[in-house]
Amino acid sequence: MKFIEFQIKSNNLAIFLVSLLMVFVVTSGCYNSTTGEVKVGGALKFELPVFPQTGGHAVLVFTEMHYSESYGSQEVPRLLPPDGAVPITGSEVKYTKIDDYINDVIPSDVLNSYNDDHAMKIYDVNCQVCHGVNLDGMGPIVYLESARGDGSKALNKGSMPVNLDSDRVRELTDGEIFAYITWGGRAGLSAADRGRESPAIMPQYTKLLTVEERWELVKYIRERIGDSIIGDGTSIKSK
Repeated sequence: MKFIEFQIKSNNLAIFLVSLLMVFVVTSGCYNSTTGEVKVGGALKFELPVFPQTGGHAVLVFTEMHYSESYGSQEVPRLLPPDGAVPITGSEVKYTKIDDYINDVIPSDVLNSYNDDHAMKIYDVNCQVCHGVNLDGMGPIVYLESARGDGSKALNKGSMPVNLDSDRVRELTDGEIFAYITWGGRAGLSAADRGRESPAIMPQYTKLLTVEERWELVKYIRERIGDSIIGDGTSIKSK
């Protein structure tokens, strides 16, 4: 019994020491969060997990469970369909050039079944943290302080969320808004067209939301920002 107690205490001590070491190397400035490389002095060098690359997206505040494979007790890995397989119910046709989306409109079945409360929930869960309650690009993430502890913000000016209630967005077609939601903004669409990983903070919602849910977001945005700009520069609000 005494041996078991000693072993438990030893394990707890080892866990504490390892945790203390990780805190030390991260806070002491010798941990490279991009590569995971750790240098202690000039003699010791090893690697730790690359923390910012964990989760579903590059930014920790967007940690997602959508891509996590979950297995039950003694369950074998699931057999996934081969790449390019199309379900019997059909599959989304994805484009990576904005010109292919310009003439797309909100499908009639989405318009007929549209529920603003449901669309608001989709927006609140997926968009509000960045684009804000009022769609003005002033969500909670804008005020998030960086981990540097110097009072600076986590986001720089180049990565600030887009103000959705602006002429820039209002003048887009429904199809263009759908494309940017699908691929994670202009940067995400451009990256997809080049076959590269998106550098944008905004997720590519083609992986997270259904086609219908993305069109619901387009309708939700239109209902609040208006349809277009007329000659005198004023907006025509959606009814």
